[in-house]
Amino acid sequence: MRSRAGAVVGLYALLALLAVPVFPHFLSPNEFTRWAFAASLAERGTPEVSSVLPLLGAAFEDVSEKDGRVFSNKAPGAALVAMPGYLLARPLAGPPSASSMRPVLWAMRLFGATLPAVLLALVLSRTAVRLGVSGSRAAAVTFALLFATPLFAYGLLLFSHALVAACLFGAWVALFLPGDPSRAFRRDVLAGALLGLAVFSEYPAAVPAAVLALCAAIPAPRRALALAVGGAPFAVALGAYDLACFGGVFELSSAHERASGFRSLASAGIFGISLPSPEILLRLLADPSKGLLVFSPFLLLWPGALRASRDALPRGSRLALALAPLSLLLLYAGYPNWHGGFTVGPRYLVAALPFLVFPFVFQKGGMFESALVGAATFATCTTSLAFPYVPPGFAVPWATFSGFFFERGLTGPNALHLVAPVAARFVLPAIVGVAAYFFLEGKREEKRGGRRRAVFAFSLGVAACAAIGCLFYLSKPLPLSLLLQRAYIADVYFERRGMLEEEIARTGSPQPRLLARRERELALPPPSWPFSPASR
Repeated sequence: MRSRAGAVVGLYALLALLAVPVFPHFLSPNEFTRWAFAASLAERGTPEVSSVLPLLGAAFEDVSEKDGRVFSNKAPGAALVAMPGYLLARPLAGPPSASSMRPVLWAMRLFGATLPAVLLALVLSRTAVRLGVSGSRAAAVTFALLFATPLFAYGLLLFSHALVAACLFGAWVALFLPGDPSRAFRRDVLAGALLGLAVFSEYPAAVPAAVLALCAAIPAPRRALALAVGGAPFAVALGAYDLACFGGVFELSSAHERASGFRSLASAGIFGISLPSPEILLRLLADPSKGLLVFSPFLLLWPGALRASRDALPRGSRLALALAPLSLLLLYAGYPNWHGGFTVGPRYLVAALPFLVFPFVFQKGGMFESALVGAATFATCTTSLAFPYVPPGFAVPWATFSGFFFERGLTGPNALHLVAPVAARFVLPAIVGVAAYFFLEGKREEKRGGRRRAVFAFSLGVAACAAIGCLFYLSKPLPLSLLLQRAYIADVYFERRGMLEEEIARTGSPQPRLLARRERELALPPPSWPFSPASR
Protein backbone atom coordinates (compact mmCIF):
# COMPACT_ATOMS: atom_id res chain seq x y z
CA MET A 1 0.00 0.00 0.00
CA ARG A 2 2.86 2.39 0.74
CA SER A 3 4.24 1.81 -2.74
CA ARG A 4 1.27 3.68 -4.19
CA ALA A 5 2.47 6.92 -2.63
CA GLY A 6 5.97 6.08 -3.80
CA ALA A 7 4.63 5.61 -7.33
CA VAL A 8 2.94 9.03 -7.23
CA VAL A 9 6.18 10.64 -6.07
CA GLY A 10 8.18 8.71 -8.65
CA LEU A 11 5.91 9.88 -11.45
CA TYR A 12 6.32 13.47 -10.33
CA ALA A 13 10.10 13.01 -10.25
CA LEU A 14 10.03 11.54 -13.76
CA LEU A 15 8.00 14.48 -15.03
CA ALA A 16 10.43 16.87 -13.33
CA LEU A 17 13.42 15.17 -14.96
CA LEU A 18 11.84 15.48 -18.41
CA ALA A 19 10.71 19.09 -17.99
CA VAL A 20 13.28 21.76 -18.93
CA PRO A 21 11.29 24.98 -18.35
CA VAL A 22 14.10 27.31 -19.40
CA PHE A 23 12.66 29.25 -22.32
CA PRO A 24 14.65 30.90 -25.12
CA HIS A 25 15.50 34.54 -24.42
CA PHE A 26 13.59 34.47 -21.11
CA LEU A 27 15.79 35.20 -18.11
CA SER A 28 13.43 34.26 -15.28
CA PRO A 29 14.66 36.75 -12.64
CA ASN A 30 13.93 34.63 -9.57
CA GLU A 31 15.85 31.71 -10.99
CA PHE A 32 18.73 33.36 -12.82
CA THR A 33 19.67 35.49 -9.83
CA ARG A 34 20.34 32.20 -8.03
CA TRP A 35 22.27 30.89 -11.04
CA ALA A 36 24.36 34.08 -10.94
CA PHE A 37 25.07 33.61 -7.22
CA ALA A 38 26.13 29.98 -7.72
CA ALA A 39 28.24 30.79 -10.78
CA SER A 40 30.05 33.63 -9.02
CA LEU A 41 30.67 31.58 -5.90
CA ALA A 42 31.88 28.51 -7.79
CA GLU A 43 33.99 30.31 -10.39
CA ARG A 44 35.38 33.25 -8.41
CA GLY A 45 34.79 32.40 -4.77
CA THR A 46 32.59 35.45 -4.18
CA PRO A 47 28.82 36.01 -3.88
CA GLU A 48 29.16 39.21 -5.89
CA VAL A 49 27.53 38.60 -9.28
CA SER A 50 29.12 41.42 -11.29
CA SER A 51 31.27 39.02 -13.33
CA VAL A 52 28.27 37.16 -14.81
CA LEU A 53 25.82 40.06 -14.88
CA PRO A 54 26.69 41.03 -18.50
CA LEU A 55 25.23 37.68 -19.61
CA LEU A 56 21.90 38.65 -18.05
CA GLY A 57 21.60 42.05 -19.71
CA ALA A 58 21.30 45.58 -18.40
CA ALA A 59 17.59 45.24 -17.59
CA PHE A 60 17.94 42.24 -15.25
CA GLU A 61 15.97 43.09 -12.09
CA ASP A 62 16.55 40.67 -9.24
CA VAL A 63 19.78 42.09 -7.86
CA SER A 64 20.79 44.28 -4.94
CA GLU A 65 23.61 46.83 -4.88
CA LYS A 66 25.82 48.13 -2.11
CA ASP A 67 28.72 50.54 -2.66
CA GLY A 68 28.89 49.68 -6.35
CA ARG A 69 28.97 45.91 -5.74
CA VAL A 70 26.07 43.82 -7.08
CA PHE A 71 24.59 40.75 -5.40
CA SER A 72 21.52 38.54 -5.71
CA ASN A 73 18.52 40.11 -4.01
CA LYS A 74 17.46 36.74 -2.58
CA ALA A 75 18.33 35.03 0.67
CA PRO A 76 21.25 32.70 -0.10
CA GLY A 77 19.89 29.39 1.19
CA ALA A 78 18.12 28.07 -1.90
CA ALA A 79 21.09 28.84 -4.16
CA LEU A 80 23.44 27.02 -1.78
CA VAL A 81 21.13 24.00 -1.61
CA ALA A 82 21.10 24.02 -5.43
CA MET A 83 24.90 24.36 -5.64
CA PRO A 84 25.55 20.59 -6.05
CA GLY A 85 23.58 20.79 -9.29
CA TYR A 86 25.87 23.55 -10.53
CA LEU A 87 29.00 21.64 -9.58
CA LEU A 88 27.79 18.42 -11.22
CA ALA A 89 26.74 20.13 -14.45
CA ARG A 90 29.78 22.42 -14.71
CA PRO A 91 32.27 19.86 -16.14
CA LEU A 92 29.81 18.92 -18.89
CA ALA A 93 28.27 22.33 -19.64
CA GLY A 94 31.39 24.47 -19.27
CA PRO A 95 31.94 27.87 -17.66
CA PRO A 96 29.16 30.48 -17.42
CA SER A 97 27.97 31.31 -20.91
CA ALA A 98 24.78 31.57 -22.93
CA SER A 99 25.07 27.92 -23.99
CA SER A 100 25.75 26.53 -20.50
CA MET A 101 22.92 28.37 -18.72
CA ARG A 102 20.10 25.97 -19.51
CA PRO A 103 21.67 22.64 -18.46
CA VAL A 104 23.22 24.19 -15.36
CA LEU A 105 19.98 25.85 -14.25
CA TRP A 106 18.10 22.59 -14.90
CA ALA A 107 20.55 20.67 -12.70
CA MET A 108 20.39 23.33 -9.98
CA ARG A 109 16.62 23.19 -9.99
CA LEU A 110 16.64 19.43 -9.43
CA PHE A 111 18.55 19.92 -6.18
CA GLY A 112 17.05 23.24 -5.06
CA ALA A 113 13.36 22.62 -5.81
CA THR A 114 12.48 19.17 -7.18
CA LEU A 115 14.33 17.18 -4.52
CA PRO A 116 12.74 19.20 -1.66
CA ALA A 117 9.28 18.74 -3.22
CA VAL A 118 9.84 15.00 -3.55
CA LEU A 119 11.16 14.68 0.02
CA LEU A 120 8.23 16.74 1.29
CA ALA A 121 5.75 14.40 -0.40
CA LEU A 122 7.51 11.32 0.97
CA VAL A 123 7.55 12.75 4.51
CA LEU A 124 3.86 13.63 4.25
CA SER A 125 2.85 10.15 3.05
CA ARG A 126 5.11 8.33 5.53
CA THR A 127 3.81 10.47 8.41
CA ALA A 128 0.24 9.68 7.42
CA VAL A 129 0.94 5.93 7.44
CA ARG A 130 2.69 6.20 10.83
CA LEU A 131 -0.50 7.76 12.19
CA GLY A 132 -2.59 4.81 11.03
CA VAL A 133 -3.81 6.15 7.69
CA SER A 134 -4.15 3.56 4.92
CA GLY A 135 -1.51 3.55 2.21
CA SER A 136 -4.06 4.22 -0.51
CA ARG A 137 -5.42 7.29 1.28
CA ALA A 138 -1.86 8.54 1.84
CA ALA A 139 -1.20 8.09 -1.89
CA ALA A 140 -4.36 10.00 -2.78
CA VAL A 141 -3.42 12.97 -0.61
CA THR A 142 0.18 12.85 -1.85
CA PHE A 143 -1.21 13.13 -5.38
CA ALA A 144 -3.31 16.13 -4.32
CA LEU A 145 -0.24 17.87 -2.88
CA LEU A 146 2.02 17.29 -5.89
CA PHE A 147 -0.43 17.52 -8.79
CA ALA A 148 -3.41 19.54 -7.56
CA THR A 149 -1.73 22.54 -5.92
CA PRO A 150 0.74 25.16 -7.21
CA LEU A 151 3.53 23.11 -5.63
CA PHE A 152 3.41 21.22 -8.94
CA ALA A 153 4.89 24.26 -10.70
CA TYR A 154 7.37 25.29 -8.02
CA GLY A 155 8.98 21.86 -7.86
CA LEU A 156 9.87 22.44 -11.53
CA LEU A 157 11.35 25.93 -11.10
CA LEU A 158 14.34 27.25 -9.14
CA PHE A 159 12.28 29.31 -6.72
CA SER A 160 12.73 28.88 -2.97
CA HIS A 161 9.12 27.99 -2.19
CA ALA A 162 9.28 24.18 -2.46
CA LEU A 163 12.40 24.13 -0.27
CA VAL A 164 10.80 26.34 2.38
CA ALA A 165 7.61 24.27 2.35
CA ALA A 166 9.64 21.10 2.90
CA CYS A 167 11.65 22.67 5.74
CA LEU A 168 8.65 24.08 7.60
CA PHE A 169 6.57 20.92 7.33
CA GLY A 170 9.56 18.73 8.24
CA ALA A 171 10.04 20.86 11.33
CA TRP A 172 6.38 20.40 12.27
CA VAL A 173 6.73 16.62 11.96
CA ALA A 174 9.90 16.62 14.08
CA LEU A 175 8.36 18.86 16.76
CA PHE A 176 4.83 17.55 17.13
CA LEU A 177 4.63 13.89 16.19
CA PRO A 178 5.22 11.28 18.90
CA GLY A 179 8.55 9.47 18.86
CA ASP A 180 11.21 7.84 20.98
CA PRO A 181 11.61 10.06 24.11
CA SER A 182 15.34 9.36 24.19
CA ARG A 183 15.69 11.10 20.84
CA ALA A 184 13.53 14.12 21.67
CA PHE A 185 16.49 16.51 21.94
CA ARG A 186 17.86 15.39 18.58
CA ARG A 187 14.47 15.81 16.94
CA ASP A 188 14.19 19.33 18.32
CA VAL A 189 17.69 20.17 17.07
CA LEU A 190 16.69 18.86 13.64
CA ALA A 191 13.56 20.97 13.74
CA GLY A 192 15.60 24.04 14.65
CA ALA A 193 17.94 23.36 11.74
CA LEU A 194 15.04 23.02 9.31
CA LEU A 195 13.49 26.25 10.56
CA GLY A 196 16.88 27.93 10.24
CA LEU A 197 17.29 26.70 6.66
CA ALA A 198 13.79 27.96 5.82
CA VAL A 199 14.64 31.48 6.99
CA PHE A 200 18.09 31.25 5.38
CA SER A 201 16.29 30.57 2.09
CA GLU A 202 13.37 33.02 2.34
CA TYR A 203 13.37 35.85 4.87
CA PRO A 204 9.57 35.98 5.52
CA ALA A 205 9.69 32.31 6.52
CA ALA A 206 10.77 33.70 9.89
CA VAL A 207 7.08 34.29 10.70
CA PRO A 208 5.77 30.71 10.35
CA ALA A 209 9.08 29.43 11.77
CA ALA A 210 8.52 31.55 14.88
CA VAL A 211 4.93 30.28 15.13
CA LEU A 212 6.07 26.66 15.06
CA ALA A 213 8.87 27.30 17.55
CA LEU A 214 6.53 29.08 19.98
CA CYS A 215 3.89 26.36 19.72
CA ALA A 216 6.55 23.85 20.73
CA ALA A 217 8.40 25.91 23.34
CA ILE A 218 5.58 27.59 25.27
CA PRO A 219 4.26 24.32 26.77
CA ALA A 220 7.82 23.02 27.26
CA PRO A 221 10.34 25.91 27.57
CA ARG A 222 13.31 23.53 27.72
CA ARG A 223 12.77 22.73 24.04
CA ALA A 224 13.84 26.25 23.13
CA LEU A 225 17.48 25.38 23.79
CA ALA A 226 17.46 22.51 21.29
CA LEU A 227 15.70 24.67 18.70
CA ALA A 228 18.31 27.38 19.20
CA VAL A 229 21.14 24.87 18.83
CA GLY A 230 19.72 23.66 15.54
CA GLY A 231 18.98 27.10 14.12
CA ALA A 232 22.12 28.89 15.31
CA PRO A 233 24.43 27.84 12.43
CA PHE A 234 22.00 29.25 9.88
CA ALA A 235 21.54 32.47 11.85
CA VAL A 236 25.32 32.90 12.04
CA ALA A 237 25.71 32.10 8.33
CA LEU A 238 23.03 34.60 7.36
CA GLY A 239 24.54 37.29 9.57
CA ALA A 240 28.00 36.65 8.10
CA TYR A 241 26.61 36.81 4.57
CA ASP A 242 24.80 40.08 5.23
CA LEU A 243 27.87 41.56 6.91
CA ALA A 244 30.16 40.60 4.03
CA CYS A 245 27.78 41.76 1.30
CA PHE A 246 25.82 44.65 2.78
CA GLY A 247 27.86 45.88 5.73
CA GLY A 248 25.80 44.68 8.70
CA VAL A 249 24.48 41.45 10.19
CA PHE A 250 20.90 42.75 9.96
CA GLU A 251 21.30 44.38 6.52
CA LEU A 252 19.17 42.11 4.33
CA SER A 253 19.47 42.09 0.56
CA SER A 254 15.85 43.26 0.35
CA ALA A 255 16.92 46.63 1.74
CA HIS A 256 19.30 47.28 -1.16
CA GLU A 257 17.21 46.52 -4.26
CA ARG A 258 18.73 48.02 -7.39
CA ALA A 259 15.46 48.14 -9.39
CA SER A 260 13.59 51.31 -8.49
CA GLY A 261 10.18 49.59 -8.45
CA PHE A 262 11.29 46.95 -5.97
CA ARG A 263 13.14 49.58 -3.93
CA SER A 264 10.03 51.71 -3.51
CA LEU A 265 7.95 48.63 -2.72
CA ALA A 266 10.39 47.56 0.01
CA SER A 267 10.43 51.04 1.54
CA ALA A 268 6.86 50.74 2.89
CA GLY A 269 6.15 48.89 6.12
CA ILE A 270 8.69 46.18 6.98
CA PHE A 271 10.39 45.40 3.66
CA GLY A 272 7.14 46.15 1.88
CA ILE A 273 4.81 44.26 4.24
CA SER A 274 2.24 46.23 6.22
CA LEU A 275 -0.89 45.37 8.20
CA PRO A 276 -3.17 42.75 6.59
CA SER A 277 -5.67 44.07 4.07
CA PRO A 278 -9.06 42.33 3.74
CA GLU A 279 -8.99 43.00 0.00
CA ILE A 280 -5.57 41.40 -0.49
CA LEU A 281 -6.59 38.51 1.78
CA LEU A 282 -9.59 37.87 -0.46
CA ARG A 283 -7.48 38.10 -3.61
CA LEU A 284 -4.90 35.66 -2.25
CA LEU A 285 -7.69 33.14 -1.92
CA ALA A 286 -10.15 33.95 -4.69
CA ASP A 287 -8.60 36.21 -7.33
CA PRO A 288 -9.63 34.66 -10.68
CA SER A 289 -6.07 34.93 -11.98
CA LYS A 290 -3.96 33.95 -8.95
CA GLY A 291 -6.24 32.87 -6.09
CA LEU A 292 -5.26 29.73 -4.18
CA LEU A 293 -8.82 28.40 -4.10
CA VAL A 294 -9.17 29.03 -7.84
CA PHE A 295 -6.25 26.67 -8.50
CA SER A 296 -6.92 24.23 -5.63
CA PRO A 297 -10.65 24.40 -4.86
CA PHE A 298 -10.53 21.19 -2.81
CA LEU A 299 -8.89 23.28 -0.06
CA LEU A 300 -12.37 24.65 0.61
CA LEU A 301 -12.84 21.36 2.48
CA TRP A 302 -9.87 22.06 4.80
CA PRO A 303 -11.92 22.99 7.91
CA GLY A 304 -13.64 19.60 7.84
CA ALA A 305 -10.34 17.84 7.28
CA LEU A 306 -8.80 19.63 10.28
CA ARG A 307 -11.74 18.56 12.44
CA ALA A 308 -11.26 14.98 11.25
CA SER A 309 -7.68 15.06 12.58
CA ARG A 310 -8.78 15.47 16.21
CA ASP A 311 -8.56 11.79 17.08
CA ALA A 312 -5.13 11.34 15.51
CA LEU A 313 -3.33 14.53 16.52
CA PRO A 314 -2.95 16.15 19.95
CA ARG A 315 -4.34 19.62 20.40
CA GLY A 316 -0.92 21.28 20.24
CA SER A 317 -0.07 19.56 16.97
CA ARG A 318 -3.34 20.65 15.40
CA LEU A 319 -2.89 24.19 16.67
CA ALA A 320 0.53 24.46 15.06
CA LEU A 321 -0.76 22.80 11.88
CA ALA A 322 -3.41 25.52 11.59
CA LEU A 323 -1.44 28.55 12.79
CA ALA A 324 1.53 28.09 10.45
CA PRO A 325 -0.48 28.56 7.22
CA LEU A 326 -2.66 31.21 8.84
CA SER A 327 0.45 33.23 9.72
CA LEU A 328 1.58 33.13 6.07
CA LEU A 329 -1.85 34.14 4.83
CA LEU A 330 -2.01 37.13 7.19
CA LEU A 331 1.60 38.08 6.45
CA TYR A 332 1.10 38.31 2.69
CA ALA A 333 -2.30 39.92 3.08
CA GLY A 334 -0.21 42.98 3.99
CA TYR A 335 1.96 42.85 0.86
CA PRO A 336 0.88 44.94 -2.16
CA ASN A 337 2.79 42.63 -4.52
CA TRP A 338 0.87 39.65 -3.11
CA HIS A 339 0.64 37.83 -6.46
CA GLY A 340 4.43 37.64 -6.88
CA GLY A 341 4.50 38.72 -10.52
CA PHE A 342 4.59 36.15 -13.34
CA THR A 343 3.43 33.07 -11.43
CA VAL A 344 1.19 30.03 -11.20
CA GLY A 345 -1.13 30.92 -8.35
CA PRO A 346 -0.07 32.86 -5.23
CA ARG A 347 3.51 31.63 -4.99
CA TYR A 348 4.12 33.12 -1.56
CA LEU A 349 1.55 30.71 -0.10
CA VAL A 350 3.28 27.57 -1.42
CA ALA A 351 4.97 27.10 1.97
CA ALA A 352 1.49 26.81 3.52
CA LEU A 353 0.38 23.99 1.22
CA PRO A 354 1.62 20.90 3.12
CA PHE A 355 -0.06 22.19 6.29
CA LEU A 356 -3.32 22.69 4.40
CA VAL A 357 -3.19 19.37 2.54
CA PHE A 358 -1.98 17.04 5.31
CA PRO A 359 -5.25 17.03 7.35
CA PHE A 360 -7.02 15.49 4.33
CA VAL A 361 -5.39 12.15 5.16
CA PHE A 362 -7.76 11.83 8.13
CA GLN A 363 -11.03 12.04 6.22
CA LYS A 364 -12.44 9.57 3.75
CA GLY A 365 -13.07 12.09 1.03
CA GLY A 366 -15.99 11.42 -1.25
CA MET A 367 -17.30 12.37 -4.67
CA PHE A 368 -17.20 16.09 -3.96
CA GLU A 369 -13.55 15.92 -2.97
CA SER A 370 -12.77 13.85 -6.08
CA ALA A 371 -14.46 16.40 -8.32
CA LEU A 372 -12.60 19.31 -6.74
CA VAL A 373 -9.26 17.50 -6.95
CA GLY A 374 -9.97 16.76 -10.62
CA ALA A 375 -10.65 20.44 -11.27
CA ALA A 376 -7.51 21.43 -9.34
CA THR A 377 -5.35 18.96 -11.27
CA PHE A 378 -6.58 20.28 -14.60
CA ALA A 379 -6.15 23.93 -13.60
CA THR A 380 -2.70 23.54 -12.04
CA CYS A 381 -1.07 21.16 -14.49
CA THR A 382 -2.49 22.76 -17.64
CA THR A 383 -1.30 26.18 -16.56
CA SER A 384 2.14 24.93 -15.49
CA LEU A 385 2.96 22.78 -18.51
CA ALA A 386 2.50 25.58 -21.04
CA PHE A 387 4.36 28.67 -19.76
CA PRO A 388 4.62 28.66 -15.95
CA TYR A 389 5.23 32.41 -15.68
CA VAL A 390 1.67 33.68 -16.05
CA PRO A 391 1.36 37.49 -16.09
CA PRO A 392 -1.22 38.98 -13.70
CA GLY A 393 -4.65 39.65 -15.10
CA PHE A 394 -5.48 36.43 -16.95
CA ALA A 395 -8.65 35.14 -15.28
CA VAL A 396 -8.84 31.31 -15.30
CA PRO A 397 -5.38 31.23 -16.91
CA TRP A 398 -5.52 27.56 -17.88
CA ALA A 399 -7.89 28.71 -20.64
CA THR A 400 -7.32 32.40 -21.32
CA PHE A 401 -3.53 32.11 -21.18
CA SER A 402 -2.28 28.52 -21.46
CA GLY A 403 -5.10 27.49 -23.81
CA PHE A 404 -3.75 29.97 -26.36
CA PHE A 405 -0.46 28.05 -26.52
CA PHE A 406 -1.93 24.55 -26.45
CA GLU A 407 -4.26 25.52 -29.28
CA ARG A 408 -1.15 26.20 -31.37
CA GLY A 409 0.66 23.02 -30.36
CA LEU A 410 3.01 24.83 -27.99
CA THR A 411 4.17 23.27 -24.72
CA GLY A 412 7.02 24.18 -22.41
CA PRO A 413 10.49 22.85 -23.22
CA ASN A 414 11.09 19.25 -22.24
CA ALA A 415 13.73 16.65 -23.04
CA LEU A 416 11.49 14.86 -25.52
CA HIS A 417 11.69 17.83 -27.88
CA LEU A 418 15.27 16.68 -28.52
CA VAL A 419 14.34 13.16 -29.66
CA ALA A 420 10.58 12.90 -30.26
CA PRO A 421 9.02 16.33 -30.87
CA VAL A 422 5.49 15.04 -31.40
CA ALA A 423 5.57 12.96 -28.21
CA ALA A 424 6.85 16.01 -26.34
CA ARG A 425 3.36 17.48 -26.49
CA PHE A 426 1.64 14.50 -24.87
CA VAL A 427 4.00 12.57 -22.57
CA LEU A 428 4.02 14.99 -19.62
CA PRO A 429 0.20 15.26 -19.51
CA ALA A 430 0.10 11.46 -19.80
CA ILE A 431 2.31 11.18 -16.70
CA VAL A 432 -0.19 13.37 -14.84
CA GLY A 433 -2.94 11.02 -15.98
CA VAL A 434 -1.09 7.92 -14.75
CA ALA A 435 -0.49 9.61 -11.39
CA ALA A 436 -4.22 10.39 -11.17
CA TYR A 437 -4.86 6.63 -11.32
CA PHE A 438 -3.32 6.26 -7.87
CA PHE A 439 -5.57 8.99 -6.49
CA LEU A 440 -8.61 7.22 -7.92
CA GLU A 441 -7.40 3.79 -6.81
CA GLY A 442 -7.44 5.00 -3.22
CA LYS A 443 -11.17 5.56 -3.49
CA ARG A 444 -11.84 1.82 -3.52
CA GLU A 445 -11.91 1.86 0.29
CA GLU A 446 -14.61 4.50 0.67
CA LYS A 447 -17.65 2.35 -0.14
CA ARG A 448 -18.85 -0.18 -2.64
CA GLY A 449 -18.29 1.21 -6.11
CA GLY A 450 -16.10 3.93 -4.62
CA ARG A 451 -13.52 3.84 -7.38
CA ARG A 452 -16.13 4.03 -10.13
CA ARG A 453 -17.81 6.95 -8.41
CA ALA A 454 -14.44 8.64 -7.94
CA VAL A 455 -13.55 8.29 -11.62
CA PHE A 456 -16.88 9.83 -12.58
CA ALA A 457 -16.50 12.69 -10.09
CA PHE A 458 -12.85 13.36 -10.98
CA SER A 459 -13.74 13.44 -14.69
CA LEU A 460 -16.68 15.71 -13.95
CA GLY A 461 -14.35 18.10 -12.12
CA VAL A 462 -11.92 18.14 -15.04
CA ALA A 463 -14.79 18.77 -17.47
CA ALA A 464 -16.27 21.53 -15.30
CA CYS A 465 -12.89 23.27 -14.98
CA ALA A 466 -12.39 23.06 -18.75
CA ALA A 467 -15.93 24.32 -19.39
CA ILE A 468 -15.50 27.31 -17.08
CA GLY A 469 -12.26 28.10 -18.87
CA CYS A 470 -13.91 27.88 -22.29
CA LEU A 471 -16.71 30.13 -21.09
CA PHE A 472 -14.21 32.81 -20.05
CA TYR A 473 -12.15 32.31 -23.20
CA LEU A 474 -15.14 32.78 -25.53
CA SER A 475 -17.32 35.26 -23.67
CA LYS A 476 -14.94 37.74 -22.06
CA PRO A 477 -12.61 39.54 -24.50
CA LEU A 478 -9.15 40.20 -23.13
CA PRO A 479 -7.78 43.75 -22.87
CA LEU A 480 -5.32 44.79 -25.56
CA SER A 481 -2.39 44.63 -23.12
CA LEU A 482 -3.04 40.97 -22.33
CA LEU A 483 -3.54 40.05 -25.99
CA LEU A 484 -0.18 41.59 -26.78
CA GLN A 485 1.53 39.90 -23.81
CA ARG A 486 0.29 36.52 -24.95
CA ALA A 487 1.40 37.07 -28.54
CA TYR A 488 4.77 38.41 -27.38
CA ILE A 489 5.42 35.27 -25.30
CA ALA A 490 4.57 33.04 -28.27
CA ASP A 491 6.69 35.11 -30.64
CA VAL A 492 9.81 35.44 -28.48
CA TYR A 493 9.87 32.69 -25.85
CA PHE A 494 8.28 29.98 -28.02
CA GLU A 495 10.06 31.33 -31.11
CA ARG A 496 6.93 31.65 -33.24
CA ARG A 497 8.22 34.61 -35.21
CA GLY A 498 5.57 36.90 -36.66
CA MET A 499 2.85 36.25 -34.07
CA LEU A 500 3.41 39.62 -32.44
CA GLU A 501 3.02 41.41 -35.79
CA GLU A 502 -0.14 39.40 -36.46
CA GLU A 503 -1.68 40.49 -33.16
CA ILE A 504 -0.62 44.11 -33.70
CA ALA A 505 -2.18 44.08 -37.17
CA ARG A 506 -5.36 42.48 -35.85
CA THR A 507 -5.77 45.04 -33.07
CA GLY A 508 -4.73 47.96 -35.26
CA SER A 509 -2.55 49.43 -32.50
CA PRO A 510 1.07 50.24 -33.47
CA GLN A 511 3.55 49.04 -30.84
CA PRO A 512 7.02 50.45 -31.64
CA ARG A 513 8.25 50.12 -28.05
CA LEU A 514 7.14 46.51 -27.80
CA LEU A 515 8.81 45.66 -31.09
CA ALA A 516 12.00 47.34 -29.90
CA ARG A 517 11.86 45.34 -26.67
CA ARG A 518 11.56 42.18 -28.73
CA GLU A 519 14.74 42.98 -30.62
CA ARG A 520 16.59 43.53 -27.36
CA GLU A 521 15.34 40.29 -25.83
CA LEU A 522 16.10 38.22 -28.91
CA ALA A 523 19.76 39.05 -28.32
CA LEU A 524 19.60 37.59 -24.79
CA PRO A 525 20.22 34.00 -23.69
CA PRO A 526 19.21 31.23 -23.20
CA PRO A 527 19.57 30.06 -26.83
CA SER A 528 16.87 28.53 -29.02
CA TRP A 529 15.05 25.32 -28.12
CA PRO A 530 13.97 22.70 -30.69
CA PHE A 531 10.21 23.02 -30.29
CA SER A 532 8.09 20.58 -32.27
CA PRO A 533 7.70 21.08 -36.04
CA ALA A 534 4.02 21.85 -35.48
CA SER A 535 5.04 25.01 -33.64
CA ARG A 536 6.96 26.42 -36.57
